Amino acid sequence: MTQAQQAIQKNEQSKMQFEQTFQPYLHLRLGAFENMKIVAGVLSSMDKTYSTFEIELANEKPIYVVDTEFGVVSCGRTNGYEEAIRLLEGEKKIDLSQARAVNVPVLSLQQISFMCVETSHFDHC
Repeated sequence: MTQAQQAIQKNEQSKMQFEQTFQPYLHLRLGAFENMKIVAGVLSSMDKTYSTFEIELANEKPIYVVDTEFGVVSCGRTNGYEEAIRLLEGEKKIDLSQARAVNVPVLSLQQISFMCVETSHFDHC
C-alpha cells in the first residue's frame, strides 16, 4: 500500500470514528460555544484528549474548533447560533499555533442531554 493510499485510509477511519462518536449530535444546530461544550463533554466521557480553541481562518470570521485524535472539529462561527458540529477534513489545513485557547466547562452526558432538550424546547416555543 502506498503512502497516499495509507493517508486516504487513515482519513476515512478518522471520519468514521468522528461520525460514530458524534452521531447523536450531528443533526443539531446550536450556538458554537454549546457545540464546543458537547464535543468536550463527549470526548471527556470517553477519556479522550482534546484541546479547545478560537481561531480565525483566512478572510473568515473566527470559529471555535476542538483538536482531537481524529482531527480538528469545527463547532461553528464564534457568534453563530445555528451551527453544526463537523470534522474539518482536507479542505483546510489548520495551523493551531495562532489559535487562542478557550476554557470550556466539561459537561456530563446527562447535562449535554438536558442542554439539547432545553434548546430544542426553546426553539419550538
